[in-house]
Amino acid sequence: MSLGQKIRDFRRERGITLTELARQLNISPSYLSAVEREIRKPSIPMLNKISEALNVSVSYLVGDNDDALTGDKLRFIRESRGLSIDDLAEISELPVSLLEKFENGQASPDLEDLKKLSAALNISLRYFLEQTDRSHSLGYRLRRLRQKQGLTVAALADKAGVSPGLLSQIENGQTTPLLDTLESIARALHTSVSYFLTKQDDVEDLLATMNPDVLETLGDPNVQAVLRAVRDFEANEMKYILNFIQFFKQNRQLL
Repeated sequence: MSLGQKIRDFRRERGITLTELARQLNISPSYLSAVEREIRKPSIPMLNKISEALNVSVSYLVGDNDDALTGDKLRFIRESRGLSIDDLAEISELPVSLLEKFENGQASPDLEDLKKLSAALNISLRYFLEQTDRSHSLGYRLRRLRQKQGLTVAALADKAGVSPGLLSQIENGQTTPLLDTLESIARALHTSVSYFLTKQDDVEDLLATMNPDVLETLGDPNVQAVLRAVRDFEANEMKYILNFIQFFKQNRQLL
């Protein structure tokens, strides 16, 4: 779908008339109509306003190549639910051939298709609409931390024992460092390797695939108290807890 089509579809989905949205954005209805019909292109500030008004991410609205991303997310959540593509077709009432095209990035689901898939998979619509945020990439985090510590590329490269050229390539997303190299960089910046590798999107995907009963349990104040208690554990203490959880999973049938 084009930018204008997405804006129009989400406006209608929200039950907002063109005039109402134009008034909310402080623009003329004719201008908004031209945007929806692809006659005009909104400015970036205006696009941000439209995004906020419709409660949908800018990345989804302007995504030119989001078919593959949506397909990957669809396959990921379907498989995590233990569903075959035939199972999903039956639950969502969408043809198998269409679902295969979605997962292979050969077609893009429209808003109605996404709503059916969200309901069938018991996840929020936002799971499909949000694109991967580049601000959580390894390179971005590396550059941000380096600049925060007042280091130049050359200075950090010298501390980490790597070449400035390699460091620049990592920051620009042109190459992925070896783990040894990343460990050297992490030590030079006085941080952990996990800082660079743990992504918000991983957490969102994990939450999306959790059993709804487990998600509800995580909202229990007693459970949250346990989570707060372990957040300051040292590595050996956390390893003990993880080993105990693994032991419990392997032997819970005996309890």
